Amino acid sequence: MTDSFEDSAVTDNVAAESSRPPDPAPWELLGEEPGFQRFLTVKLRRYRMPDGREVEWDVFGPEAGVTAGITVLPLTPEGRIVTIRMFRAGPDSVVTNLPGGLVEPGEDVAIAGARELEEETGYTCETLDVVGWQWSGSSSTFRKYVAIARGCRPDGKQQLDETEDCVPVELTVDALRAELRTPGAMTGIDAAYLALDHAGLL
Repeated sequence: MTDSFEDSAVTDNVAAESSRPPDPAPWELLGEEPGFQRFLTVKLRRYRMPDGREVEWDVFGPEAGVTAGITVLPLTPEGRIVTIRMFRAGPDSVVTNLPGGLVEPGEDVAIAGARELEEETGYTCETLDVVGWQWSGSSSTFRKYVAIARGCRPDGKQQLDETEDCVPVELTVDALRAELRTPGAMTGIDAAYLALDHAGLL
C-alpha cells in the first residue's frame, strides 16, 4: 500500500511539472559599467529583451571583491536560538537579526560562518553546516549563504567592528517565530525561514 501511494505521488508530481508553462526567454547582457561604489556597489547593466528592446538595470552588491555573505542559525544544546539585537540604518531602528556577515575573498563559507558567529555573539559552535544559499535580492549580484550551527555556547570572545553594536539574545523557537511574524521586527527573515526549514523547526 505504501509503495503504491508513493508511486502515485511521484506520478502526480511529474504530471504537475509537465503541465507547467515554459519559462520566459532570458535577457541578453550587452554590457556593464560601474556606478556608485562604497560599502554597497551599484552597477548599470544594459540588456536586450527577447522582443529586441534594450533596457538599463541597476544591480547591487557589497564592496568590490566580496561576492557572498552568510547567515547563521545558532542552536544551543537546550534548543534555544542565539539572535542579535542591533541598529540597522535602513529601518533606522534596533531590530532582531540572526548573526552573520561577509565571506572574505577566498574564505571557506563554513569558516566564515563560525567566525561571524563568534565575532558578533561571543558564542562558539560544535558543528556548522551550510545548508543552502539565495540571492540577496532580485536586483542583487550577492549570494547569501545559510548555515545551521549546533552546540552553541557563550565561551568565545565577541569582537565587534567599530560600527557594530550587537547584543546577543537567546530566544525560544516560538519567540523567534513570533519575531518573524511581527512586521518590521527583524531583517533577514528570508534566510531565517530557510534555516528553520532545513533545521525542521517550522
